[in-house]
Amino acid sequence: MVFSLVLPVFVLTGPTLPAGAASGRCRVPALIAHRGYPPSGSENTLTSLRRAVAAGAHRLEIDIRFSRDHHPVLMHDATVDRTTDGSGRVAALTLARLRALRGADRLPPPTLDEALKLLRGHVTQVLIDLKVVPDSADRRRLAAAYARHRAYRWAPLMSFQPEALKRMVLPPRSRGLLARSAPPPSLARRYAFVAVRDDQLTRSRVRAYQAAGVPVYAWTPNTYSAWRRLARDGVDGIVTDKSVGYRKWAGTIC
Repeated sequence: MVFSLVLPVFVLTGPTLPAGAASGRCRVPALIAHRGYPPSGSENTLTSLRRAVAAGAHRLEIDIRFSRDHHPVLMHDATVDRTTDGSGRVAALTLARLRALRGADRLPPPTLDEALKLLRGHVTQVLIDLKVVPDSADRRRLAAAYARHRAYRWAPLMSFQPEALKRMVLPPRSRGLLARSAPPPSLARRYAFVAVRDDQLTRSRVRAYQAAGVPVYAWTPNTYSAWRRLARDGVDGIVTDKSVGYRKWAGTIC
C-alpha cells in the first residue's frame, strides 16, 4: 500500500471555489472520520470504524488509552461511563474487565490491535490520538501492536501532550501535534502535521504552516459553512463527525 503523511485533497471538476482552485478544478480538503462514524452515540468502536469505511472514508481518527494491565484500547474519555454500560477510570480497569463492558453497539470497547487488524488494507491512514503519557509497559504494548500491523507507515500517533509523543520511539514522520490554539510554525515544523481546532485557523495561519512544510488538519467542524471556509483557507484535511454529509457536500460544491 502506498502511503503518504501528506493527505491529498479531493480534486473535483466543475465550477471552482472563489479561492484555492485553478483551471476549472476544485480542491477540497481530505475527509478524516472522527472516532469512526458513530451510530446512535457509539464512537471508537469496531462498528463505528466499519461504518466509516462503508461511508467512503479512507482516513479515520481514533483515540486510545491504556488499561490497568497496559493494553491500548479505543476510548476518548478518562472513564468508561459515557460510552459503555460500566463505570470507572480506564486506567483502573483490567482488559478483562473492559471486555465485559458493552457500548452502544452492544460490543466491548475494542483494543487497538483489533482496530488495526480491521482497518489494515482498507484505509489509507488512521490518526491515533494518544490521550495519556504512556509508561514503559504501555509503550511496549503499543509498539507490539504497531509492529504486528506495520502500522507506523499508515497510522501516525498524535497528541495534545508533546511529552506523550517524546516517550514513544517513532519514525521521524510518524507523529503529529494536536492543538486547541494555533501553535507557532517553529513548533509545528517539528511534527509530521498539526491538527488545530477549526475556529483557531485562518487563511494566513494555514499558509504559514504550509510554507513551513507542515500539513494542517482542522478538527472538528460539522457544518457546511465551516467546511467551505476551511476549504477556502486551504487546509489539507478536515476531521469531522459527519462523514456522509461531508462527502455529499464535497461532491456538490464544485
